[in-house]
Amino acid sequence: MAKNLHYEGLKPEAFDQFKSKLQAYGIDLSENSGSFKEKGVSGKYNYNPETEELELNDLSIGFPASMMLNIDTLASRLTETVVQHGGRPKQGVA
Repeated sequence: MAKNLHYEGLKPEAFDQFKSKLQAYGIDLSENSGSFKEKGVSGKYNYNPETEELELNDLSIGFPASMMLNIDTLASRLTETVVQHGGRPKQGVA
């Protein structure tokens, strides 16, 4: 089951730090928007520096990542990472 996560208040410098942290996990977000499929984790992302909003859409877990975590654990870790870098979950988004 794919998951969508939306965040706000993520300044451009914080987005760069967020990307660096994900790169340490093997997920490369090289631009402000695109898609990724690395080590069993896939999804699409879009960061808007003007509104300081980050959307992570169609997140899913496959092998080999599925051996270590599920989609809810991934969502929790991503949210924790965004919050550590000054962002917050966007209110009113399901």
